[in-house]
Amino acid sequence: MDFLASSLYISIMKLLLLLPLLSLILLSCQSENKLIEIQGKTMGTYYKIKTYGTDNPESLKEDIDKFFKFFNLIFSTYIPKSEISKINNSKFVKVKISDSMKKMMELSIILSQKTEGYFDITVGPIVNAWGFGPDKTQKKPTEEEIQKLLKIVGFKKLKINDDWLKRPLGMYLDMSAVAKGFGVDELIKFLEFKGYSTALVEIGGEVRVRGIKPDGTPWTVGIEGPSDHLGSKISKVMKLDNQAMATSGSYRNFLKYGDEVFNHTIDPHSGKPVTHKTISVSVIHDYCADADAWATALMSMGVKKGLDIANRENLKVYFQVKEENQIKIYTSDNFKE
Repeated sequence: MDFLASSLYISIMKLLLLLPLLSLILLSCQSENKLIEIQGKTMGTYYKIKTYGTDNPESLKEDIDKFFKFFNLIFSTYIPKSEISKINNSKFVKVKISDSMKKMMELSIILSQKTEGYFDITVGPIVNAWGFGPDKTQKKPTEEEIQKLLKIVGFKKLKINDDWLKRPLGMYLDMSAVAKGFGVDELIKFLEFKGYSTALVEIGGEVRVRGIKPDGTPWTVGIEGPSDHLGSKISKVMKLDNQAMATSGSYRNFLKYGDEVFNHTIDPHSGKPVTHKTISVSVIHDYCADADAWATALMSMGVKKGLDIANRENLKVYFQVKEENQIKIYTSDNFKE
């Protein structure tokens, strides 16, 4: 055997010896890129998670459900023994709060200031009075009842000092307009802690993504809009790059008293449901809690004032407005860019 043939023979033998090892590496990479899809119920709605990894999905779902159980024991007004329910039922002006509650409170107050009070976690009594709260009371409140409730509403009445919250007796806190987004953000952190660097997390339409998919493509989500058949359709598809998106809409959640129809978005200043023609607002932000709160606030403002403030705050916002039986789209300057 000449030198060339000998060298070729040795190279082939080395390749044959390496093939099992290469196969194991390829299998390992495929296993690491296995899509994991998990879904369930929380906060009175659904959650969906997509990620990639090697863990047993059932085991991961158990951990996630434990996370949500703990989360709801802090922020759910539907659970009588939750921390927020205890605060609402407390007979004391000052109450001690957990670190998680303090974090959410401080964020909510900052967002209330930025939104000029259109986002306000103290508006719960008025939401309940109109029939959109946990007790589902079906009765249109009188003007006198609204004015009485407005006296115990207002984020400026909240004071936080160390681990203590001070607020007027009778004030009712409701974080439903920010809790889903905050839950998405916290769950993203939870998944990262467990080693999942690529994920899409959604709670009831509020979504945040981390990383890109193993094939190099970005995560995509759809912005819904109303259809002609009382359902919904995709108005626009968005590619998210380590971003969050939240939507607030009026075309699904509404009540009818007599011949009048009222949507669930309450203006905290007037104590009444909004009457403008904006039917949906979607906000893209780095954090889902911020996107969630801003979507609620801008939905309350309407497109005219909402666009001004969105541009002032350099937000990415997508408005859907019903004008003469047509849905017209308005976007902030940053969204266009």
